[in-house]
Order: sequence, then C-alpha cells, then structure tokens
Amino acid sequence: MLEKGDTVFIAASGGCDSTTLLHLLTEIAPAWKLKLGILHVNHKLRGKASNQDEAFVRNLARRFKIPVFVARLPVEKKMKEEKISLEEAAREERYHFFEKTAEAKGARKIFLAHTQDDQAETVLMRIINGTGLQGLQAIRPKRKLNNVYIMRPFIEISRNEIRRFAQVNSIRFREDKSNWSLQFLRNRIRLKLLPFLEHSFNPQVKKALARLPHLLDVDLAFLEETADIFYKRLAKQRNEDEVAFPKRSFLQLRPSIQYRLIGRALRTLAEAELDFEHWNTFLERLTMERHFQLQLPKGILAAVSSEVVCLKRSRKHRISFSYPLFLGKPLYIPEIDATLFCELLSKKPRVLRKTDRRFDIFDGTKLSFPLLVRNRKAGDRFQPLGQSKPVKLKGFLISRHIPFDDRDCLPLVVSGDRLAWVGGIGMGEIFKVTNRTKQFIRILLRGRDISRPLI
Repeated sequence: MLEKGDTVFIAASGGCDSTTLLHLLTEIAPAWKLKLGILHVNHKLRGKASNQDEAFVRNLARRFKIPVFVARLPVEKKMKEEKISLEEAAREERYHFFEKTAEAKGARKIFLAHTQDDQAETVLMRIINGTGLQGLQAIRPKRKLNNVYIMRPFIEISRNEIRRFAQVNSIRFREDKSNWSLQFLRNRIRLKLLPFLEHSFNPQVKKALARLPHLLDVDLAFLEETADIFYKRLAKQRNEDEVAFPKRSFLQLRPSIQYRLIGRALRTLAEAELDFEHWNTFLERLTMERHFQLQLPKGILAAVSSEVVCLKRSRKHRISFSYPLFLGKPLYIPEIDATLFCELLSKKPRVLRKTDRRFDIFDGTKLSFPLLVRNRKAGDRFQPLGQSKPVKLKGFLISRHIPFDDRDCLPLVVSGDRLAWVGGIGMGEIFKVTNRTKQFIRILLRGRDISRPLI
C-alpha cells in the first residue's frame, strides 16, 4: 500500500480508528519519507458535537504539523434532492471531496480506517438488502477512484484490537454518540444482530463474514476477465450515446456474462450501476420477447430488436404538442410523425375485445368534440379500463413498462378535462362501450412506430 516518498492523505473523523491510523502514519513517515495530509468532513448533522470533532482534528493537524483540509457538506439537502438515504448521501459527498482534494494537491493515495468489523457489518447489510457476488466483495482493501487510490490498512484488524492499541499508547480520540443510534441499519446490525449471532451461532461470525470477500476474489476475477474479452469482441460504440451488441452472439452467452456486459455499457454511458430489479426485468423480457424497450438507471434506454441489444442515452430535449381532433378529420402530428383518425362507425362492431392496441372504440355520447390531442404533462391522471379510481399517469406508464423516451411521444386524447385514451396503450374507463351505447366512435393511431414495442 505504501512506497517511499508517497504523498498520502488520511481521512480522519476524530474517532478511535482514524485517529490511531493517523498516529501510526506519522510515526513511520520519517523513515518512509511520506508527505502527509488530513481530510476531514463536517456533515453538520450533530450540531455542536460535529464542530467539536472538527476542532479536535484541526488540533491534531497542528500537533503533527500536517496540513488539514476540511469540508462542510450539505448532506440533508442532497438526501432530499436525490431521494436517497442519509448514509448514502453522506458517503457520496465524502468520497467526492476526498477525490477532488487529493487530485488538486497531488496525492495519489487516501488512507481510510475501515476495520474487520466494518467489513463484517457491510457484508451482512448487503445480504439483508439483497445483493449479488459483486456486492459481497463489500469493502475492498485497495481500489482505484479515478486518479487516486483508496487504501484500508486496518481492514483485517478488529475494532477491539485497535481500541486496545489506542489505550496502551494513550491515544486520545472522540466518541461519536450517533454510533449508538438505532435509527441507522448499520448500527442495528452492529449493536443488535451481530452480538446475537456471536452469542447464539458463531463466536467468530465477524471473522467469517469478513473472510467472504476474499473467498470470492478468484471467481469474480475470472468472470470479470471473461466479460472483458467478450465486451471487446462484441460491443460496438456507434457514438458517445450508444453501445450495441449483436443479439445472436449476446444470446449465446451465460447470464452472468450478459449481466456484466450490460453493466459495463451502463457505466460507460452514464457511470451508473445495474441494480437487480432492472437486470431481472431485462433478463425476463429478453427471454420472452423478440422486441422491447426498457428504461434503465440514469436515463439509459435498453432497446432490443431482432438484430441488436442496444443501450442508448434518453432524449435530451423534451418534445411538446397540442392539437384539436375533429370527428371524421385525420390529424397528423409532425412531432411524432403519426396520424390519428377519429370516425363514427355505421353500426355496432361485432367484436369489442381485441389485442390490437392501435385503436379503441368509444361511446360517442361520452366524448366532447373537438377532442384535444397532446403529450403528457405534470400531474396528469388517468382512469384505466377496469379500474374504479384514477391513478397518476406516470405510474400507469411505468406499470406498463413504457420506456421513458416513449412517454413524451404518446398522443393523449383528452375529452373535456379527462384523459379518454393513451394512444397505443389503453382507453379510459368512463368512455367505454356498454349495452346502452348507441353511438360508436373509433380512434385509430397510425404512422410512427411507437406502439410496436408496447403491444
């Protein structure tokens, strides 16, 4: 982890583990000719205590004559804006600060004081939340974060060992009272679940859990190397917004390799990770459907045809349209290159149940002409056929697996202030034909191939 002459930053919170790590590095720094720096993040979540932690770390820096870089980060704002947990928001902000500061100051290595206990807690937390082999690798002893390396020299040392060392060597540190709060899942695992497992099942359960990532390394390395070979062989990046794989070759691969190819394409296009729900849906539809589209994280669309499996960025500019629709007069919509036909039928259709969603038949007395044809807008609600109450249109489209890119292209037929038809998808309950219907109106969508993947 170290070479002579390294510039090393230590992430110091003021707690026992990071303060001990700081003491050890300052002790070996002269012999190794190390240039040290301290990184501290004040999340301002614990009021006066957070500021006292910061003051403690600044005093350590003055004592050891080491430069210190402090960030005060608005974690709660990020949590609300991105709708993520407080822990996740804090972690993202922390690592972003670590990386940018290290790069700016010419440090290639950042030392963090994660312990064997942290490793065991992380493995158990990921098992509880659901994870694959990649997630079970948990905390890596050494990993690259763009142009800097994250190092964790304590990852095989227990928290108790470090505490004993700090006590014997009279190392003062700060206690974080939030570590005892059962609000956070990690704390509940550390304070409740792990002691129960140690007492009732395995006194060495922490070591057993912490050993799991090492056992996975060899197998995962083989899978990653194999996936890398196939990615280089099959992936065609047509431009910066699109990566495609020939479908026939893709289908011949094992799902574990397919997963890694899709994941790598997703990271290439949007630096996003492929979660289990998206992967499971993708794999199921790949097996069952010849053509489909699926929205993936960070605005990436998976589009599968008979020839290719393609990942591409969603459209950057939202389209907008609004036109009146008259009975008996075709309406061409240039924004989506589609035409709507609204016609009065001369007699009752023989079959009302159908599979062709390009058209639907309405009770004409329930429609108010001229109808309005537009694309979606915020707050739209729709009462689908067979449902007793309106729902959010956004939720309805998600439940029907309508790709994000296609949602703005769907022509919505509005009668009065109600959605009568989501073109190519379904009609509204209150406009359906009943036994009392005397006027039958058919609305048909033709042209733009937006409905093919959806039918």
